Amino acid sequence: MTTPKDDQKSTSSSFTPPYPQLFLRQSDPLPPPINGTLRLVFLSDTHGRHEKIPLPLPEGDILFHLGDASNRGNISEMRSFVQWLKRNSFHKERVVIDGNHDRDRIMLEGPSKRDFMAEYKGVARVLRNEVVEVAGGKMSVVGLTWDACQSQNFTEAKDSIQTWSESAVGEGKRKVDLVLSHFPPNVEGGGRGWQYGSELLSHFVKDVNPSLHCFGHIHYARGVRAFNSDIMMVNCASTWNESVVVDYCPHRKRALMIHCPVPEESIKAHLRCSKFPKEWYVAEDERDSYTMEV
Repeated sequence: MTTPKDDQKSTSSSFTPPYPQLFLRQSDPLPPPINGTLRLVFLSDTHGRHEKIPLPLPEGDILFHLGDASNRGNISEMRSFVQWLKRNSFHKERVVIDGNHDRDRIMLEGPSKRDFMAEYKGVARVLRNEVVEVAGGKMSVVGLTWDACQSQNFTEAKDSIQTWSESAVGEGKRKVDLVLSHFPPNVEGGGRGWQYGSELLSHFVKDVNPSLHCFGHIHYARGVRAFNSDIMMVNCASTWNESVVVDYCPHRKRALMIHCPVPEESIKAHLRCSKFPKEWYVAEDERDSYTMEV
């Protein structure tokens, strides 16, 4: 785990939960990183309001932004966000994808006149329907563009995954750890906001079978669901100016902790949802016992 500033120190936890530990309350402090994990920090749908995000950002190994850094195609907001990222992100790596507002045209169809994502040059790695390895090869990430999700054409990403998988020498079949998209999947039984996503994107994710799929776009649906027994899904929309933090174990190929603060009414929606495993949720009376095992 990296330390952004010399005067900022963090303690690592040796506690390894039997299943993902999920912190949902806005009052839940961010737990120390679990030993042997990569700490991933996610932002999405900041829409030009990045100056309102509390600083310092959570420490971590990789920072991701999942699209809509600007609002309604405002290139000045995109440039402002990139400069803000340079000043405030001390993570070893930064990875970004585009959203429907990161373009001249925010209509559902039609190409952008300018490449807003070129503003990230030298600051963050832009993924365009490709698979890459991060953290020194410990983790593989697929990043989808808004156009691919909107057209529901994932051929380019599939080809990249196949080429990457076939390039392995003596490793057996490679597994994708994380899929990134701005557009959400369709999760039947996921509750309000989770049924408006793309069914073809859901099929793509199911075929790729990552351990984790992270996205945004539908702000009020921020939260966590289990797509199936293998795939965890997280809507990382930064509606309340809060990042999402995940401790991901590259050896076990799964997330061990997710810190995703949401309002109280959203917690109730989580607990009513059939796609939300109740055992993941760290209740308030359990929180102290979790943080004591450090």
